[in-house]
Amino acid sequence: MTIKGIVQKLKVLEEMVMEASKKKAELVEKVIALEKEKVNALENEKARLIAEIEALKAISELEAKASALEAEIAKLKEEKKALEEKITPPPAEAAPAEAAPAEAPAPAEEKPRE
Repeated sequence: MTIKGIVQKLKVLEEMVMEASKKKAELVEKVIALEKEKVNALENEKARLIAEIEALKAISELEAKASALEAEIAKLKEEKKALEEKITPPPAEAAPAEAAPAEAPAPAEEKPRE
């Protein structure tokens, strides 16, 4: 092999190394872009999950408030019932007062027949 052949072979090899280096740089860029996409997707998923957790916390808080309100409603119903009982006389007292006027008058004395 001559020096000219060796120089030619070195140029070819150098071009191959340069081409391989270029391809490697392109592949690295693609990998970086893909990794950025994955990171963005994971960040979006994280944000979605955090929002879902916050929504679930809100539901839990609302359920606790609803339970408290149900207890308060029951208490208010009892108070309403007590107030209505104060306004309206109990049925046992109301019945004799209503029954007196509804009674039929005493039977009249029978007249002797002539």
